[in-house]
Amino acid sequence: MHALRHEENAHWMKKYMREQFLFLGLKKPVRHQLLKEWYAQEGKGLDWFQVANELFRQKEREFQYIALDYLLLEKKNWDERIPHLVEDWIGDQSWWDIVDVLGPHVMGIYVLNHQEQRDYWIQRWMASGNFWLQRVCLLFQLSYKQKTDVSLLAQIIEDLAKEKEFFIQKAIGWSLRQHARVDAIWVKDFVLSHDLAPLSRREALKHL
Repeated sequence: MHALRHEENAHWMKKYMREQFLFLGLKKPVRHQLLKEWYAQEGKGLDWFQVANELFRQKEREFQYIALDYLLLEKKNWDERIPHLVEDWIGDQSWWDIVDVLGPHVMGIYVLNHQEQRDYWIQRWMASGNFWLQRVCLLFQLSYKQKTDVSLLAQIIEDLAKEKEFFIQKAIGWSLRQHARVDAIWVKDFVLSHDLAPLSRREALKHL
């Protein structure tokens, strides 16, 4: 990856992410091809937890993206370390680009197969005071469709409805807008019966 560094791309990628992270300048197709080739030749049968963490700890942002993609390739081997990894990664260099993969695509998949652990982690993260972990609580069911636990979703939204944080307000709207694809009437009723932030309300009703 270092050998393919592209300074101009890196400049604009850093700008896009508000100067928060260093970049090598490797766009998604390049990263995916590198990972595909490496995974086919050397990446299988390793300790996924160790490899993913080693990648994630590198300073350039593309390594964190590669770590996420690698993690998804290894999902058949996931175990009880996944929620700890999610919590750890969100506590280190948090931003929407990482959190919004860890929520629905990692924690969401994990919870479907480990329902007995769901409430522990939701309660822990809702009480954490970390709005990125709270965003995961809002978004982990994003792809659940008819499997969405609407009682849990409603409770999480109600608990966070007064938050001023942009990324929480946006996620409330996003989670409702997504569920509207399955049950638009429930979403409309929920929005009309709750005092949501204007941003949350606008996002929730965008396609209704």
